[in-house]
Amino acid sequence: MVLEQAVSSSSTLRNVFTNPKTLISKPQFQVAASPSWKPQQPRWEGWLGINLKCSMTTTTTPSSYPKPSEIPWQKELCNSVNLIGNVAAPVEIKYLPSGKVVAWTRLYVKKSATQSSPINLTFWDDLAHVASQHLQKGHQIHVSGRLITDTVETEEGKSQTYYKVVVQQLNFIERNFSSVSSSQGQEFDFAMAGSGRKVSNAANSTGSVVETWNAFFANPGEWWDNRNNKRNPEAPDFKHKD
Repeated sequence: MVLEQAVSSSSTLRNVFTNPKTLISKPQFQVAASPSWKPQQPRWEGWLGINLKCSMTTTTTPSSYPKPSEIPWQKELCNSVNLIGNVAAPVEIKYLPSGKVVAWTRLYVKKSATQSSPINLTFWDDLAHVASQHLQKGHQIHVSGRLITDTVETEEGKSQTYYKVVVQQLNFIERNFSSVSSSQGQEFDFAMAGSGRKVSNAANSTGSVVETWNAFFANPGEWWDNRNNKRNPEAPDFKHKD
């Protein structure tokens, strides 16, 4: 009798490991008595107390972007920059004993609507002659070149570092005054510092009007823009802060 029970138990265990499907019963669902019932996740229970749960995870493969191309090393590309701004000072030129010619000025580059930063510009040889002959204070220009630093010693004996651009290309910006353009049929008035003298950019622009525009674009942060909040229609559109 004992031998028969042992043989029967051995056969049962052999079926467990050779055909595990015989251990798994049908899925059991529990339904809540409430009308708003939610079916529970099915649980599969076997005779050996094994609980099986099905789950699925998704992974997103990141998009593949091409690798940037390689270019040969070029000296003219080292620290190269492009700037647009207004000439802040008359161009000065100097002829060196070596035969080289150098010219320099400053460029106001806008940081915001009311702030500008000065950047020193240096021109060499032919470009120095071009800058000396054609650039004037207030001109809006585009320059490209190499950004370098100059370190000078102040009267107090402290070192101070300045940034400057050795210009390799120079272009004028088309005189399209965009938001304050006279080409759109608008007329703007300026109130100059001190005397309160008013200048208008009527259709027949004079030299004084051009000079006033140049002064405005050279440092717009020094002017009040009253176009949107004028109480008196006779008041100037732009007024110098001094």
